Amino acid sequence: MRHSVTFALSAALTALTLAPAPEAAAVAVQPGHVCFWPQPGEMGGGWCYDANRGGYAELDNSVRRNAKSFSSQVNRTTYVLHFPRSGPCLQRTVYGGDYSENWEWSGKVDAIDTTPHSDCQPG
Repeated sequence: MRHSVTFALSAALTALTLAPAPEAAAVAVQPGHVCFWPQPGEMGGGWCYDANRGGYAELDNSVRRNAKSFSSQVNRTTYVLHFPRSGPCLQRTVYGGDYSENWEWSGKVDAIDTTPHSDCQPG
């Protein structure tokens, strides 16, 4: 009996160590938030902005200029900002309910705000 229990435990541990690691779980988008992910398809552990609190916020380093996907679950317009090394600020309007599984603006996302910036050009 002892030998079969030891064997069973050993087999279970081997199976666990050989099993592939699960992909990073997606962050669930809560109402009132705009979330960004570093991988397409809302994968890779994301960062979310609470639009109900409003105001300007710089994106977390995990998604700053690397937001391959996003989802907006807010009932207001938000503005994603890009600050290039040269040239004017760019601003992308994000409406409530907008999302992209593979966002073409992924390399430009620096910050987000609930107020449009008059010194930024549409991007």
